Amino acid sequence: METKLPKLLPPNSLISNAVSDFLNSKEEKFIKIWHNQLKEKSYSASYFLRTYDKMPDYEQLALSLCNGSILDIGAGAGAHTSYLISKKHDVTSLESDTGFAEILRQVKNSKVIQEDFFNYSTEEKFQTILLLMNGLGIAQSAARLPIMFDKLKSLLADNGSIIVEITDYKYSPEYDPSTMSDPEVTYRVMYKGSFSEEFLWLYPNLEMVSAECKRLNLKHQLIYEEDETLLLKSIQ
Repeated sequence: METKLPKLLPPNSLISNAVSDFLNSKEEKFIKIWHNQLKEKSYSASYFLRTYDKMPDYEQLALSLCNGSILDIGAGAGAHTSYLISKKHDVTSLESDTGFAEILRQVKNSKVIQEDFFNYSTEEKFQTILLLMNGLGIAQSAARLPIMFDKLKSLLADNGSIIVEITDYKYSPEYDPSTMSDPEVTYRVMYKGSFSEEFLWLYPNLEMVSAECKRLNLKHQLIYEEDETLLLKSIQ
């Protein structure tokens, strides 16, 4: 008899399923994430819906620097989008996952674009582009980071700013040179017995990001630094 292999799902669909289940049941749900097939970490679904007072200092700082028309890339369940809208900001939430896009649409006055960042096309230019939770990771590889920055610059208005959170894993307690091929990390998600496909996530360090800013003549400054987390502001 042929053994049926379990169906592998897109990683974000499992996370958005967990968040939806949490919203519907009001009972906490947990997602397990493995990186490089060895290290396991558990996240609560409510973490993806955290309110401003539960956010770390660097996220609060990043949100305080947003102004004008804002593009929240990889908006997820809308933690940052919701706060910015509550402060009367004009926010466009870009999210590729169907489940997360549906959750975002429940946020009053939200403008949600369900699209992959690299396929996203618009004539609009944004005063602030926000990439929190190591949002540059969607580049997936160091080779694609220049392509991502070219796209970011094309979306940026004159005198606009890109605010990025950088997580340099070499300074993280989780970093293990024997199991991690820095700066590209392989992840897999599990929720309720279902597994995601493996996916790559990029952890560019400050030098890599600064090099891209210099290449594109973007002025940039480090505005936050603590342990492995950095916050960088680039200005057109």
